[in-house]
Amino acid sequence: MKRLIALTLAILMLIVPAMLVAKDAGNRDVFRVGKAEFSSPTEFSVSLQVIHDEDLAAMDIPLSFSKGLTLNSVTFEGTAVKDFDAKIAGIENEKNRVVIGLIGMVYSLKENANLKPVPSGDNTVAVLHFTLNDPDLKTIEIAPFSNADPKHELMYVYNEWIDDVPHVQSLNPEFQGGTITLESRTPTGNIPTEFGLSQNVPNPFNPSTIVEYALPKDAQVNLSIYNVLGQHVKTLVDDMQRAGKQTVTWDGTDNGGNSVASGVYFYKIRAGDFSSTKKMLLLK
Repeated sequence: MKRLIALTLAILMLIVPAMLVAKDAGNRDVFRVGKAEFSSPTEFSVSLQVIHDEDLAAMDIPLSFSKGLTLNSVTFEGTAVKDFDAKIAGIENEKNRVVIGLIGMVYSLKENANLKPVPSGDNTVAVLHFTLNDPDLKTIEIAPFSNADPKHELMYVYNEWIDDVPHVQSLNPEFQGGTITLESRTPTGNIPTEFGLSQNVPNPFNPSTIVEYALPKDAQVNLSIYNVLGQHVKTLVDDMQRAGKQTVTWDGTDNGGNSVASGVYFYKIRAGDFSSTKKMLLLK
């Protein structure tokens, strides 16, 4: 058993895959990426899920993600591996990638150190928390990558018991769900209690920006852009809308579809008796 702990510690220290034998004792092993769940027009999370037949002792999860995103954090609270001894995440936003290492038992012997299969077939093992820097992105890609030094690849690690002796084995699961749509950016949650207009994001911007506003009840909404002379530039919204948090994107064009010049612009909302105006800056 001490040898097994030593092996898991080796895995934690960027893994020594040469010690692991690629073998799949089961017949259904999948690593799956969930959908985007928005908490604001520019903040969203994506869950990482595993489907497996073996009692998993460790996981190596190297992932790349699309440009135009910032990965703020990786959390494990409330996941199936919350009681694992080692839960580490090395985020490299400059390379658009993250390496996650999960090990059930490191510090001392304990019962139920492994992640067991569940009747539903899947477990959430981590949640990625992103900021959307490019509002024009309609989809993003999350995909596994391989690295030679230090060596990383998408891998599940488990113990195969032979004559009551554990043998460390590994397998490379099937990867699913790497293309994620960002079309629905309305945050989930309760209906707002009052009208509101948020600052556009990003600001300054080029070529487009997102405006969020809150409607505590159904209302006729007009949201328009004006230049510094007070001249109307473009109508973004002119419609009856349902209560909730709403978002709209301005692509820096006027009502004729022509790109406008750099400078300060104002956006004004009228919703029922509510009215508010804020300033934005377009830089080209």
